[in-house]
Amino acid sequence: MVSAFTNSLKIPELRERIFFTLAMIVIVRIGAAITLPGVDAHVLQEWLSNEATRVDQSEGAAQLAAMLSVFSGGALQNCAVFALGIMPYISASIMLQLLTAVVPRLSKLAREDGGRQKINQYTRLVTIVLCLFQGGMLAKSLQGANPNNPFLNNIGKTIDRLGGRLLVPDGSVLFVISTIFVITAGTLLLMWLGEQITERGIGNGISLIICINIVGDLPGALVQVWKTFINPENPDDGLSPIKLVILIAFLIIVIAAIIALTQAQRRVPVHYAKRVIGRKMMGGQTTFLPMKVNYAGVMPIIFASAILLFPSQVLQMMGFDWAKRVADWMSPQNWYYYAIEGL
Repeated sequence: MVSAFTNSLKIPELRERIFFTLAMIVIVRIGAAITLPGVDAHVLQEWLSNEATRVDQSEGAAQLAAMLSVFSGGALQNCAVFALGIMPYISASIMLQLLTAVVPRLSKLAREDGGRQKINQYTRLVTIVLCLFQGGMLAKSLQGANPNNPFLNNIGKTIDRLGGRLLVPDGSVLFVISTIFVITAGTLLLMWLGEQITERGIGNGISLIICINIVGDLPGALVQVWKTFINPENPDDGLSPIKLVILIAFLIIVIAAIIALTQAQRRVPVHYAKRVIGRKMMGGQTTFLPMKVNYAGVMPIIFASAILLFPSQVLQMMGFDWAKRVADWMSPQNWYYYAIEGL
């Protein structure tokens, strides 16, 4: 593998594509660390340091927010300009794909010359609408430093510890408007970077951005696992060596099962009849048509999670007691969530 990577750098065109992709990745990670204008970075960092030492993360909203934070590479918790990540564009793409399958006009447009470009343009417009809506919700939650904000769990305790120092000192309408525009521009920039990686880089720009965000948040997650299970403050809360070995073995088995299911094929045999051409016998061969067992891939899982995540996110931000109970009911800590997601 090392020799293959070394040889790839010797090809000028491929070397340029690799370095261009690395430059785009650096921009993605920088954008995930730049705090939004008007947000007090000191309060944010104090909250992040306190959350890193907390082990009580049983709330369903916190688990859902953690999943969104992983997809944004930690930008959501950092209140960064790339807080929404690339998820609005993915959601818009899924919506347009489903509408293309059920709306005859879009289905006809997709088969026409240049129709796919128009659908891509519609996808970008829907992305802007989603960014405006989600950015507004996030800005409103930051405006008052809502203690029920699932993305900033227990932020109210940090504010009280700092003597009432607010996360957003000037929570005016101007802050909400500027935050919406900055977050929308950040998502559109990510979308453009993904397209540039696809055209001028090594390809699959959107998928690569998602992968980089997940990998970028992985070191912090591993440190948190170490502090929580391996070296906790309370020795009784840690894992025994036997349990740790079983957990690692189970992790390897799950990864192997996922790979086996992804690569699994149903081979449909195809037989070619024999025929005589002149004095030669042609045909008579047997081959197969490979069909994936899991043809849809991971998209149904992502879409099902998004469907369940959005109502819970909205209810949690409302702040009412009944809304919080419904949000907890729809959280991954209940079997109802897994039953609905499975369906």
